Amino acid sequence: MKKASLVLFSILLLGLLGCEALNTENKKANSDDKIVKEDEEVKSLYTVDSYMQSVEENLEAKSETLISNIKELHKYTIYSKVELLDFVAFVDDPSEFDLSITMFSMDRQANEVFNEGKDSTIFAGSLGMIENVRYTHLLGNQTDDFWDFYEKNEEELNLAEKQAFATWVADCWKKADGQAITLPAYFSLHDDYESFDLKKNQWVTDDEKWSY
Repeated sequence: MKKASLVLFSILLLGLLGCEALNTENKKANSDDKIVKEDEEVKSLYTVDSYMQSVEENLEAKSETLISNIKELHKYTIYSKVELLDFVAFVDDPSEFDLSITMFSMDRQANEVFNEGKDSTIFAGSLGMIENVRYTHLLGNQTDDFWDFYEKNEEELNLAEKQAFATWVADCWKKADGQAITLPAYFSLHDDYESFDLKKNQWVTDDEKWSY
């Protein structure tokens, strides 16, 4: 009888130890899953979609300034030799995500036109439209993670940024009643090979833009 009780006790003890081991293993697995999930959440901060949403939101925050400055063009009498208006975006240091836009009065041979007369009410030359637009911000101190993401997706991001800039300028141009200005108007990134036609709302090549 004592022997049977001892055997039963041993079986119960082994069962309890087994359950405890299983619980410990389950807790460890759950802990590992949580760590993996947290890592995935951190990485998900850097996706093409989330990055571009940040860019679009930061541009939108500066829309009123750009719209107001484009509206100022309606007050000018533009020099008769000006054949198109060229809005050029400059990103001096891509790592700073800082955008500035200048409008140049141009002829069709890609030359900037200046006012050759003495009448100061006649405009020709260049006008700063907006400066120092910070179009995205790094999240926290995760700069290494961000640049790893950016370098892996650089080509796709550059194209998406370019389109976002053009869409933003075109939208501000429309809201500022830019279509009332009779001259052709374009937006481009400095030294890029194509421009966005603000009148026709489409990309055009340099050959289409200039008649050289």
